[in-house]
Amino acid sequence: RATVESIVSESAEFPPGTKVAVFGSSANGFGSPNSDLDLCLQVTPSAANVNGVEAMANLASKLTEAGMRDVDTVRLTARIPILKFNVPYNAGGEEEEILVECDLSLQNPLACLNTSLLHTYSKISPNTCILASIIKRWAKARNINTPSQHTLSSYGYVIMLIHFLTSCDLAKQSHGARIGSAVVNPVVPNLQWVDPIWAQNPSGVGGPYREITAKPKNQHSMVRHPTEANYYINTYFYGSGLEGLAGYCAENDSANDMALGALLASFFHYFAYDFDYKKYVVSLNTKHNAHPMEREIKAEEDGWSLFRHGLAIEDPFELFYDVAHVVKASNFQHIRKEFCLAYTKIVNAATPNGDPLSGRQVIDLICEPVRNENDNTAD
Repeated sequence: RATVESIVSESAEFPPGTKVAVFGSSANGFGSPNSDLDLCLQVTPSAANVNGVEAMANLASKLTEAGMRDVDTVRLTARIPILKFNVPYNAGGEEEEILVECDLSLQNPLACLNTSLLHTYSKISPNTCILASIIKRWAKARNINTPSQHTLSSYGYVIMLIHFLTSCDLAKQSHGARIGSAVVNPVVPNLQWVDPIWAQNPSGVGGPYREITAKPKNQHSMVRHPTEANYYINTYFYGSGLEGLAGYCAENDSANDMALGALLASFFHYFAYDFDYKKYVVSLNTKHNAHPMEREIKAEEDGWSLFRHGLAIEDPFELFYDVAHVVKASNFQHIRKEFCLAYTKIVNAATPNGDPLSGRQVIDLICEPVRNENDNTAD
């Protein structure tokens, strides 16, 4: 980040004070050592007249001159201009040089906001990060984690997981599914709806889980969308004084009969069998004791198609944006079958005929790579 920011500061394309921020999986707590590095140029408000495409194209030349590899400008005309490049890195000694894949976008404040939201979830619930890492490994191994091939992004799977954890009830042990339940004890509180007063002392005088009646709409929470004219984003979520929520989640982890493996199985079961894709949308913008977001509401408010069957995921802040819009219907059916298969493998491993499998062996089992037909060779 510092290297790129230094290159930006020495160029004339962007005004003084332009910063480079890290967002995405490298900063949100849900990444891995192999995660790409997502970077965002934050230009000062006084420089709103910067020609983004031209400035980024000129910056591409500067990055090449500075030793960056494989600088790619193909996505400069996208809604959010993006430069892709590799940064050579050597920790010293005799270790082989590695290339760190980087995506540099311009004025992408909502991506930074999403990163902050997910990072807060990772701070209050480390188990959510563990589940996410397993699910991301599973999705990649099963070939259902490549948006360019019309399957779902890792970000989409994380949103599905948080939707599940903020929707399911602790008291319902079978599969964790909840549709209109009277019990209001989520595994993880919804940061966009949790009552701030309750969140400060959830295990003490706070009483039962509570949510606010409506999100605040004021000069601090409402911001103008960076590219959509006359569209404002409600950026509110509870993000300070997290000790109470962290204690709530830790208490759930230790006291609840649902072990991590049972939660993982429940996640797969929920999206394999329980979730009604024809009627509902995966969303974090619904309260715990309410039904999931209905497709008809999204059609009315944001113009989403009622005839596009399959997976639909509402972005936490850009409510008009479907995170799963790249997923084709045929690929959705394949993804759902993989949910079924993963759940079946976990259940079969839990009721073995012989020696029981360890947790690591179960994870290896559900994350078994898909065999390519070209891999079949004659004996």
